[in-house]
Amino acid sequence: MKHFGTDGIRCKADEFTEEYLRKIALGIAYLSDCRKVVIGRDPRVSGKRIEKTLTKVLSENGVEVLLAGMIPTPCLAFLTALYRCDYGIMLSASHNPPEYNGIKLFASDGSKVSKATEQAVEDSIERGIMLLRYLKAPVSEIDGKEHYIKYLLDRIKPDLKGQKILLDTANGATSEIAKELFSRTGADVVAFNTETDGVNINCGCGATVPKFLLEKCRDADYDIAFTYDGDGDRVMCVQDGKIFNGDHLMYVHCKDMMTRGELVENTMVGTVMSNLGTEKACKAAGINLVRTAVGDKCVYREMVKKGYNVGGEESGHMIFSDYLKTGDGILASLLTACLNMKKRVSEADDIVECPSVSDCIICDKEAIAKFNASEEIRKFLSSVPSEYRIVVRPSGTEPKIRILVEAEQTEKASAFASEIKKYIEERVL
Repeated sequence: MKHFGTDGIRCKADEFTEEYLRKIALGIAYLSDCRKVVIGRDPRVSGKRIEKTLTKVLSENGVEVLLAGMIPTPCLAFLTALYRCDYGIMLSASHNPPEYNGIKLFASDGSKVSKATEQAVEDSIERGIMLLRYLKAPVSEIDGKEHYIKYLLDRIKPDLKGQKILLDTANGATSEIAKELFSRTGADVVAFNTETDGVNINCGCGATVPKFLLEKCRDADYDIAFTYDGDGDRVMCVQDGKIFNGDHLMYVHCKDMMTRGELVENTMVGTVMSNLGTEKACKAAGINLVRTAVGDKCVYREMVKKGYNVGGEESGHMIFSDYLKTGDGILASLLTACLNMKKRVSEADDIVECPSVSDCIICDKEAIAKFNASEEIRKFLSSVPSEYRIVVRPSGTEPKIRILVEAEQTEKASAFASEIKKYIEERVL
């Protein structure tokens, strides 16, 4: 698709011009069942401007708009269902730097919209629809944070008294809500990177820079620590001097759920990015690992097909569909903190990862188009020796081609990653 990537529409904020935003808003309004939406945003400086334009166009074209203000993405998804909205609109570029922003769409049940819905909006943007309805709809503000917190506390009933918990909220949308939630469980909570002026969201901190939290944990004795990305749909964990990504956290949850007969079909849904070591550990534990394309929406679609109830990505998106239908870092961290009271995450996790090397090719859309169209590159990548596991793909959120290589030794993985990078660069740059 030209506009939608791995997770909604994402680009540098200045590319969201008034004209482009109007086309997007009209594309959403043109959906046959769109009469009421809720809009949330992370703290990015550009968020209010984008919110204002989308709200104006939607309202002028007969769509009622609820404004939820600054909230995490999973909270927006929850409110979409709670307020019986036809769609939810989250303004966030997730883990990307402050100069980016994005538009994520949610269906009425709080899940990511279908591929067909994305295509319908995409087609409308390309056609350039001018005006749909002549009846202006109301705009109102809501405060949904308390509803979300209360739902999690009522469903999970966490008791974390005596636990010392450290949070890195990435100067993002979880800066207020995460600490409030954990404080109500009785835990002793300390939070870093809680500024919400939008200028330093994800800068040197958060789920994409878990080493920040790792260093903070060395300064004091915490039972467990969590680090979110800018909009709160990802989380990583730190304990005993180790970083635990999404795959590791899902794995310990799946093992625990199996003992209680709660893991549907004894299956965990991951992606092509899940390490080979994760696959081996799952097999040894009796867990069936199903892989999908990258993106928590792809994971959820696979979960829906077979009714699976745990899935996610190594990047920290985790979906526990018995509770909510989208990647939720806050929910995942709360469940993990509760699980940790029974057995420490560092003791439950026995995954031994195979050495991997990640690299990327920074490029423009033209180069990515060449990559996608090249039969020569496709044949090269399909003839990789069996001693390697590779994933080479265009990023769905940034202008780059990502390269991942796994092998028995880091040196071999690194050398082969360099070979792949050189081969592709010679043909697309």
